Amino acid sequence: MNRLTEEQEHQEDEYNFPYHYLDLKLGSYRFMWSIEYLNHMEQVKNLLKPYNSQLILDAGCGDGRFCHELSKENIRIVGVDFSKNAIGFAKSFNPDVEFFVQDLEDLNLKYKFDYVLLIETLEHFIPEKIPIILQNISNVLKKEGKLIVAVPSKNLPLCKKHYQHFTKESLAKTLESSFKVVDISGYSKTGYKRKIFLGLRYLGYFLYPLNEINFIKKFFIFLNNYYKKNLAAGPPDDCLGLIAVCEKRDK
Repeated sequence: MNRLTEEQEHQEDEYNFPYHYLDLKLGSYRFMWSIEYLNHMEQVKNLLKPYNSQLILDAGCGDGRFCHELSKENIRIVGVDFSKNAIGFAKSFNPDVEFFVQDLEDLNLKYKFDYVLLIETLEHFIPEKIPIILQNISNVLKKEGKLIVAVPSKNLPLCKKHYQHFTKESLAKTLESSFKVVDISGYSKTGYKRKIFLGLRYLGYFLYPLNEINFIKKFFIFLNNYYKKNLAAGPPDDCLGLIAVCEKRDK
């Protein structure tokens, strides 16, 4: 691929350590940051049910953390990413999953997929190059295949490794060049309940060294349940992230 952009270099710097694997069990929220991350993965995973031996592409899979979860089900998963470091970690943690170092601008796979996932990936692309990437993804989808996209919303400040964040409207406009947008929902709600959660999570950092004590364990269970009930999903305009479900357009 071409020389990395500044935004891609910021992302590449994060692949010096496979931090997504610090909490390997989906549903076990022992690390404070993973409460939101694992709930988000669970939301996307639920969109793929029922698991009927689908073939799924995780496009921009990073270190393969989501592939790790999907591989536990009756699903065949393939992961691609531009980063050799990330794919190296992905292969180490998931020896039974196929991974390829590929740029999505030049996607070249021999398979046709039931689902393609773009999870926290679209914001890393130069906006002008997104149409060709989406067309490449459409080309590897089966006729009845679906694309699932998760992106940060404009309610979240732009960071150095991202080119853009999205509103429901701008995400739909971006995707509609190659796909029919079926639904856009939100995840990780904003508002006063989030402020309560962040305060409790801050307290959790001090309690974490005592996490083997029974009532401390119950605190972490409560914190996860609070997030799941009050913040995991909500209206797109009130959330920090968006999830779009798309169908392939008829040519």
